[in-house]
Amino acid sequence: METMNRVNLTPLIDVTFFILIIFILIAPMIEHGINLNLPSASPSKMAEPKSVTVSVSRHGDSFRVYIDNRRVELDELEERLRALKEADPLVSIILRADRNLKYSIVVDTLDRITESGISRLGIATVPKK
Repeated sequence: METMNRVNLTPLIDVTFFILIIFILIAPMIEHGINLNLPSASPSKMAEPKSVTVSVSRHGDSFRVYIDNRRVELDELEERLRALKEADPLVSIILRADRNLKYSIVVDTLDRITESGISRLGIATVPKK
C-alpha cells in the first residue's frame, strides 16, 4: 500500500487571493506623505516660459528672417537669440518657415537657432485637411 504525499495548495491560494483583495481595496485609501496643514491661496496660472517666433519668408528669389515680426539679417540671428536666452534661459522658439523656401535655407536657420544655445524648438505647421 502506497501513501500519497501531496500538499493541498487550495487553502494557500485562497489566503493569497484574500490578502491581494484586501491590499487592492485599502491601497487607494492610504495617503502617502507627511501630514501638513497647508495654507490656502487663490488659484493662479503658472508662469510659462516665453515663446519667441522666428519666421522665414520668401521674398522673390531671396528670403527674409523675422524675430517676433521684427526683421533681422540671418547673420545676426544667432547673436539676437543668444541675448534672448541670457534674458530667459527657458525661452522657446517657434520656427515658421514658408513651405516654398529652399531646404538649405531652413536648415541654415535651424543651425543658427541651435548654435545660439536654445534647445526648446518647435516648428509651426498647419493641419492636413
